[in-house]
Amino acid sequence: MKFCIVTDMEGLAGVDHWEQCYAVDDAAPPYVHGLAQLAADTNATIAGCFDAGATEVCVWDGHGRNRQQAFTRVGLDPRARSARLVPGAPLLLEGLDATVAGVFMVGQHAMAGTRHGFLDHTQCPREICRFQIGGTEHGEMSQFALYAGAMGVPLLHVSGDEALCAEAHRLFPWVATTPTKRGTGWATCDLYPTDAVRARIRADVAAAIRGRAAARPWQPPLPAEISVEYAWSELADRIAVIPGVRRPHARVVAWTLRDPRFIYNWPSPAWSPAV
Repeated sequence: MKFCIVTDMEGLAGVDHWEQCYAVDDAAPPYVHGLAQLAADTNATIAGCFDAGATEVCVWDGHGRNRQQAFTRVGLDPRARSARLVPGAPLLLEGLDATVAGVFMVGQHAMAGTRHGFLDHTQCPREICRFQIGGTEHGEMSQFALYAGAMGVPLLHVSGDEALCAEAHRLFPWVATTPTKRGTGWATCDLYPTDAVRARIRADVAAAIRGRAAARPWQPPLPAEISVEYAWSELADRIAVIPGVRRPHARVVAWTLRDPRFIYNWPSPAWSPAV
């Protein structure tokens, strides 16, 4: 059985500060600490996969700040391999195809606008207020579930703060969750004991695999409208000029998604939803 994992950092056990995810200096101690937490949570997820009979596991470093270099700096369980996110139209997640039995998310955060979501955002912290798919608010977890669903692959488990887990329960009831912390504000949280969290991640991942018959790929009706509300109108200006983009409000842009594999592609001079 083959499984794939995408990682982020805001929802990691042991991470409770912006600088641990976004420090400018690669050698900054808070960021180095964050990378160590990333390795620990990811390796717990990998262990859970192999506990449940995995024969192959690939891992994508999905935290943009890392520039896909995290697992060149911290140790990944040698039973798994690091795969690439290849820019393009559509974005390519190496290794993800119909032969994958399920996907996982590590260190994920809640969608933009989530109360008590630690560092909650969708794509751009402090810039995007609301992201919608077909008129319903979604975040990065949903984007990944939609992309994997295009291959017929279900999302099986996510780890992150309590707000992210609640989001998963609401949108994807079949997805198992492991809470890592409780958000108390946008930039504050109460961490849960890291060793206990990682032991639970490992056990929950294995249980999710064993119970995967109840899971299903997320395949909502398409075409669907993608709508993005920015914090101020200037941010919408640069996208509104792209062919195929509508502007229902000064701060809002919208376009039609016909192929779920394009969920990660945003209108730009390099790609137009009108094509």
